[in-house]
Order: sequence, then C-alpha cells, then structure tokens
Amino acid sequence: MLSEISEIIEGDTRILVPSASLTEKIPSKTPAFFNPVAKWNRDISVLAYKTFSTLKTMDCLSFADCLSGVGARGLRVGVEVPSVESVYMNDINPIALEFARKAAELNSIQGKCYFHRSEVCSFLQSNAHCSQRNRYDIVDLDPFGSPAPYLDCVLRAVNDRGMISITATDTAVLCGVYPKVCYRRYHGYPIRSEYTNEIGMRLLISLIAFTAARLDLNILPLFSHTNLHYMRTYVKISVSNSEANELYSKIGYVIHCFSCGHREIWDVESNPRICRVCSSKCSIGGPLWKEPLNEQGFLESMFQLIPTLGVFQRTPSLRRSMDNLLSTGIEEVQEPYYFHTDHIASKLKTSPLALSEIVDTLNRVGFMASKASLSPQGFKTNASLSQILNTLKRS
Repeated sequence: MLSEISEIIEGDTRILVPSASLTEKIPSKTPAFFNPVAKWNRDISVLAYKTFSTLKTMDCLSFADCLSGVGARGLRVGVEVPSVESVYMNDINPIALEFARKAAELNSIQGKCYFHRSEVCSFLQSNAHCSQRNRYDIVDLDPFGSPAPYLDCVLRAVNDRGMISITATDTAVLCGVYPKVCYRRYHGYPIRSEYTNEIGMRLLISLIAFTAARLDLNILPLFSHTNLHYMRTYVKISVSNSEANELYSKIGYVIHCFSCGHREIWDVESNPRICRVCSSKCSIGGPLWKEPLNEQGFLESMFQLIPTLGVFQRTPSLRRSMDNLLSTGIEEVQEPYYFHTDHIASKLKTSPLALSEIVDTLNRVGFMASKASLSPQGFKTNASLSQILNTLKRS
C-alpha cells in the first residue's frame, strides 16, 4: 500500500493521495478518491472559509466535510484557516480515512481532526461530539452528482448564522439535458440557453431556499461560481421564521423566447407564455432564485484576504484569475441572467464585439452593464435585448 501512496503539497498542506489518481484522466474511487483537477475549487474554499471566519470573529469554529475522500479539503481548512478549531471528516471508505489520518499527523493537526466512517446523514445526525447545540459552524457537501438527497440533513446540522457550501456535479440535469429529472430533483425546470449555467445555479439555490424555509431557516447566498463540471455556492444560514416567510418574494420564473431571444423575470403569480415582443410561445424556467447570487461585502472581504494565503502569493496566474473572478462579481449588475457576446453578434449579423466595448457602450448611453461572473464572454445589463441591439447598431 505504501508504494501506492504519493505525497503532494496543496496550498500550505501536505496531502497523501493514491498515486494512480495523479496519472489517471478520471480519478477512481478506489482505493480512495482524490481529484487533482479540483484544486481550484479547494483553493476557493479555503479563501471563502477564512473570510467567513474573519467576519464571524470567532476563534473556535467547527468544520464538517461530509464526503471527505482522502481529506484534501478538510486538511487544508485545518492547516490554512487557523480560527477553525475542530475539523470533522467523514467518508464511507476506510482507506480514504486512513490516508486522511496519516496526513493529519504529517501536518501536525491530528489534535483538531476527527474521523468518521458513515453515510452522510447518519454522520450529520449523530453529531453529539459537536459543541453549540450539537451543530457545526461550517458544513461542506461535495457529492458525486446531486446534493438534493442530503440538504435536509445539512441544514439541520449547521449553527445559526453558520455557513453551508454545496456542490452539484449533475450539471447536465441542471443545464436542461434532462428537464424531468431536474424537476424531480430541484423542483424547477431548466432552460437550455446561452446562460443555462446561471439558470442551473439559481435552481440549485432555490432548492436550498425551499428546504431551509420548511425548517424555519433563511438563506443568504454569499458566493457562487461554476467551473468545469460543477456548480458551487456558499450560503449563510440563519434561524428566522419571519424571514423564511418572505421566500415567495425571492423566487420567480425566467421567461425566454427562442424565436426572438427576448427574456425577462416574472414572479410566481404570473407566467406569460406568449412573448411580448414577437408573440411567439415562450419557454419558462423555474421556479428559481431571482435574488443576487453573491453578497458584495463578502466578495470584497475575500478580495482583501487573497494576499494572506500562500497559495495565491506563490502562483501569480492563480491570483490573477481569483482577482478577476471576485472583481467581476463585486461590480456585477444584479440581473438574473446574462447575455453572450456570440449571441449578440449573431443577432447583429456581425463578428463578435469585444466584451468591454459592449459594456462601455451600454454604460455610456445610460444603461447599467457589467461583465458576468459566470461566463467569460457574458455581460449583464438592465437593458432588454432589443435595446442592446439598437444601441450597438447606432454605436
């Protein structure tokens, strides 16, 4: 077994991983799962958790990794987020947990790490070892596929004003390839459009919001991003039945016309199926979360903390990409969908215009416009499609 183990360094943390996972294109779950491609995801997690712990101003936070694999994320939190006092790593695979135990010793954090072999909900429901009413301050869920089966357990296991981070890797479902499956899992219909990943993200957050409201909990999305095959959101949870009662005002439908390209947001009480621009039949996505995907103050705090993490100091390209992601999110216009430069060029029958040129032109004539955080070629604006096209034609 020892000959099959490799030691790698991620951030400031030493991690033990199956050697084969560093060479195989698709990492195997046996003998233990580790995905090196997800390093970017884990880098962001460490930054988000450090930001949350700083804003919470507590030095004894608890962190639970529901599906830890070899413990890469939990170990990094234990090493790189000093205010996290206890790290609970759970996995059904005993070999993965043994990798994590040995790595905890290598990093000299074995005193703050606790290991559990269990199914996710059993682990979260049997958390008598935790302080503060037997709940965790941060709960991380990064499953293979949909997080839907576990959300109840995750929400019951987090402290008031705590954070949950939820990943969905069934992006084909959320992006409209299997609409019936999407409705079954997320209680909303997707739209296969140029902004389909944003629809998917809003369906994911909508499911979290509905599940939380049933438990008299309110949610506040702090940071959301997509990459490769996954969607991930960081959400603050608070106990408040009065705020949970206001869920209806945060949920809506996206109405999209595939004939003319017009789209708009509607509330839960009125669902027009005829396009107001060309009178064609519209597609409807939702119900979904129509409020912001990011909390600006949280992103600003993340941005300020980037220089304090060694992984960003040592890797200029990583820091540039993180700077760009967060600065885009901070400046982003709060609209529930983005437009894509290629789609606009197709409508204008021209070659694609530069993204910055489109944003500057719209801002210059009085509209709000910005880059979109979920697409490198997307932009958000309060202008309608017809207003965008007319403005660009005149410029």
